Amino acid sequence: MTQQGQEKRRLVAALWEREAKGLARYAMVRTGGDKAAAEDLVQQTFMAAVIQWDESLASLHAEERRNWLRSVCRRRWIDGIRRETLGDRLQADVERLYERVSPDPAHAVIARDDLDRCWQVLRQLPPRRREVALLYFIEQQSVLRIAEILGIQASGVRKHVAKARQGLREAVGGLLDVEPVETSTLREGEGEGEQE
Repeated sequence: MTQQGQEKRRLVAALWEREAKGLARYAMVRTGGDKAAAEDLVQQTFMAAVIQWDESLASLHAEERRNWLRSVCRRRWIDGIRRETLGDRLQADVERLYERVSPDPAHAVIARDDLDRCWQVLRQLPPRRREVALLYFIEQQSVLRIAEILGIQASGVRKHVAKARQGLREAVGGLLDVEPVETSTLREGEGEGEQE
């Protein structure tokens, strides 16, 4: 260790001897008497002091150093509260988003019937259209990826998806909640040559 490093170590140790007990009392008040949390705050504060010694603390007088330590301790305490509050909020959000909701038996029966009708429609589609529909709706592949997989034009994929969607809507009404495929770019007859 260099002579400068040894001097810094000696000065920080002296600061610890002078200020650690008072800072611990200050931290105990902040943490509501939680001794372990107060000790953690004191350690974090002195770690910051070691890091900032050359830049901030070396040029300060004793009272200024005490104020600096308390300021850092207070900010660390506030940061801890923010993390805890954020954690509580996130936990509540996660629990709300992922809580298991018991399905209404009537809704479950209706949903099962709708699903059965969707599968009937899909089974009755021509083979190529059924392939496209399954890749698009079930596997959620993009139009371009489906075109690549099946070796057909993207316009043909869009046409198959649009017709499959139309059949599904007729089977289950407005209950079908899927993103519409961009069909406005289709021209008359485009994709007609594709194998159905």
